[in-house]
Amino acid sequence: MALETNRRTFLSFALLGAVGVVAAGSLAGCGTQTALNASAASASVLPKYIPLSGVTADLPGTAAGVPAAFLNYPAKPFRAVAAPFMKGQKVSAITNIFGPPPTPADNNPAWQAILKRLGGTVDITAVSSDDYDTKLNTVIAGSDMPDLMLNDGAAIADIIGFLESACQDLTPFLAGDKVKAYPNLANIPQAFWKPTVQNGKLFGIPIPRGMTGGSGFINQTFFEAAGVSDTSTIKSADDYFALAKQLTGANRWALGSTKFGLIPFEHIFHVPYNWTLKNGKLVKDFETPEYLEAISFVQKLYAAGCYAPGSEGWTKSQMSNAFISGQVAQIYDGLPAFGKPGGYQQTVPAANPANKVAPFLPFSAHGGKATVWLDNIDFAWTMVKKGSADHIKLVLQVANFLASPFGSEEYLLMNYGVEGADYTKDAQGNPVPTPQAALDTAVPWKYLAAGPNTLYSPQFPDAIKTLHAAYSKLVPLGVADPTQGLFSPTYAQQGLTIAKPISDTVTNFIAGRGSLNEVKSAISSWKSAGGDKIRAEYQSALNGPTASPSPSA
Repeated sequence: MALETNRRTFLSFALLGAVGVVAAGSLAGCGTQTALNASAASASVLPKYIPLSGVTADLPGTAAGVPAAFLNYPAKPFRAVAAPFMKGQKVSAITNIFGPPPTPADNNPAWQAILKRLGGTVDITAVSSDDYDTKLNTVIAGSDMPDLMLNDGAAIADIIGFLESACQDLTPFLAGDKVKAYPNLANIPQAFWKPTVQNGKLFGIPIPRGMTGGSGFINQTFFEAAGVSDTSTIKSADDYFALAKQLTGANRWALGSTKFGLIPFEHIFHVPYNWTLKNGKLVKDFETPEYLEAISFVQKLYAAGCYAPGSEGWTKSQMSNAFISGQVAQIYDGLPAFGKPGGYQQTVPAANPANKVAPFLPFSAHGGKATVWLDNIDFAWTMVKKGSADHIKLVLQVANFLASPFGSEEYLLMNYGVEGADYTKDAQGNPVPTPQAALDTAVPWKYLAAGPNTLYSPQFPDAIKTLHAAYSKLVPLGVADPTQGLFSPTYAQQGLTIAKPISDTVTNFIAGRGSLNEVKSAISSWKSAGGDKIRAEYQSALNGPTASPSPSA
């Protein structure tokens, strides 16, 4: 079930405010759903996409958001920002940090080199991710807000009021061809800018990610032994059911994921991502017949013994260990868990050289095209405090520097530090970190602005090729949440609480301890407990003056 969660508990991010995008289609009778497109209003404020020609990727990205892939770091990094530009001036910022604090600037060669490239000072308040929301609201309530503020899902009660009163409308600076003044920002495809359009205006700088978290992973060896080399070619849910039974036996199970790993099956059955628009009206994912069909199918798999016993209660580490050891053939985890150091592409064959792993490519339960969710578009986006035109241009120049793309000198400096002190180069020119690199490069520049997401892991070239192929197939199938970026006060206050009974009854139903009618009753109770109020608040935001009407199904 696609219960809304924040970026820390799932791959998606929670953005606040009224977004200037609407769904171009709705959940039709056949169970299909179209992707979210920009309305005329938001299209007019989006920066033009102007790709840089600094380096050539081994596997190119796309304007739709498929990340480019590099098998090695370019031998001759290009300079993305020609010369220092700050002229001794200062820009302030607040963002989060996920690890220990970096080496202080005075003793940090990478930090010093970046400030030298900037020609001025960027004062960063880096706050532990656990405390960031509280700290941001405290800063907002004060009288001295920083220039750059990461919008990481903090529950700002009147986000539109805050943006309009305190934050800079960047439309006059970046919309259309105006972004040419900031080439690295222009290098970000429009798909990543769309969530930053609030109330019909451009109010943020995106931090791009991979568009989708995917549909999980399979043990490719097991699937090939069962006669399936490409899961996207499975013809129907019935065929998958037969396959799952074939994969189960001899102390091995087809499936075993925390909370039953429902998301791949929601993709297969075309369940919308959180909400969908039907005839212009919002419908929650679990209100759709596709959702009931999906969980009924999972219950059928569970009853047939295709799930590892007790796996619905596994921690993530228990799930990963079961998959790595070959105890289960398929799990749900996000695509970034594949090719990173210590990822499944490395650990599964390390546990058993006969086994190989691949992303699960969804099929359609009843034939036709599958769907996946666009649940990992941006990490977050950064707001800019109002200021004079000259100061806003300076702040945007800083953001342009931070958005220097992979293959540039600036990217290398921000992510790997100074050659010699923080890294050496291998025979192919790839940076190899020194012991001090981790803390020298911990300054959270990438949580203020960043270029397009890139696939790069020279130790695992096959993983990079596999991931790029997966993204190339998955991104075009993506469907978005039409409420992404909207704010519902009722959801912020009680959304997770009133949805929990549904999650509990679904668990009981799949495990054979409850009925589908009990699930339906819980959904009905959700409506009266606040679900309809949440719907009305989102609907009001969608129907605001800057939104375009959606076509009917």
